[in-house]
Amino acid sequence: MISVSPAVWRSAAPGRRRAVVIAAEPYAGMLRIEPTGRHAGRRVLAARQGTSPAALLAEAGPDADVLVLSSDEALLTAGPRDLGPGTAVATARLDAGADHAEGIRRLLRALAQSRPAEQRLLDALDAAGRLTLTEALTGARAELRGPGGERLFTPGAVRPVPALWPALDTAASLGVPDGRVTVKGAPVVVGADPAARAALRRRLAPLTSYPLVLAVREGRAAPVRAVKGGSDLAAAALAELFADRPGLCAVTGAAYGADTAAAGADPALHLLFGGPGHRLRFALPCATTTVRSVAGGPVLAGPAPRPARGRHGPGPVVPRVRPKRPAYPRTH
Repeated sequence: MISVSPAVWRSAAPGRRRAVVIAAEPYAGMLRIEPTGRHAGRRVLAARQGTSPAALLAEAGPDADVLVLSSDEALLTAGPRDLGPGTAVATARLDAGADHAEGIRRLLRALAQSRPAEQRLLDALDAAGRLTLTEALTGARAELRGPGGERLFTPGAVRPVPALWPALDTAASLGVPDGRVTVKGAPVVVGADPAARAALRRRLAPLTSYPLVLAVREGRAAPVRAVKGGSDLAAAALAELFADRPGLCAVTGAAYGADTAAAGADPALHLLFGGPGHRLRFALPCATTTVRSVAGGPVLAGPAPRPARGRHGPGPVVPRVRPKRPAYPRTH
């Protein structure tokens, strides 16, 4: 039995509402919704083949907090006409053809880890409209301004969760930073064909151990500084990618979350590159970046990074980055 707490997905206004989970058979029978004082009722609904999203959401009720766990595109992209004005829907995408039981457990763990920190970031943005990003080793500093408008999981709307990848599909994010941002951690790559994804992951792999500074101006990023002997290779890979596909240098947003496809991946703030118009999309984590409110207090504290050590010791250098022959197949 897999226990699901409504606290990991809901953020609608408090009220005596129903908590409903929709999942495909036979996985629906494995789920149990934990009781909360906030919800008057709890139900798990099985999404049988051929059942319409509108019918399932109608069965959930007009004032339900709904979590959809599915790989069915129709369920994941239910439109406003399928929702009642009081129904709030969170959709979590499962990999088609994968072991959905393990996928559900992994998603729920990621949600439980990332939800409190994500809410702190949203609350701080709502309060002041902006946050500052700083990184101790590189001295990078940027400002993150909230995009405005509705970002929260609210009645009458569908919000994908976790926030990391759906932000690429919906243009919903914490906003786009301006300034110098340090990226460090394992890159996440989706879209394109498996060979292209593996090639980009391999070329960006140095970021797992070495930080790289990106200059983000007017929504476009360029690698400007790397740690000697480390992330200069990743800087060169990014420069070649941006030269080959100029649209991919646009930072489409920032989102907090974890790579749910990677076991043990820690949640972090990520810069998002690429959107629905790009077959190749990726996110670069800012695992060592501290996020502060306007008042100066840390909202999200990144761990102190370890300096990369080489023959000359740690220290930033300007990498020589010269775009070479396109290393990626042109799709856009």
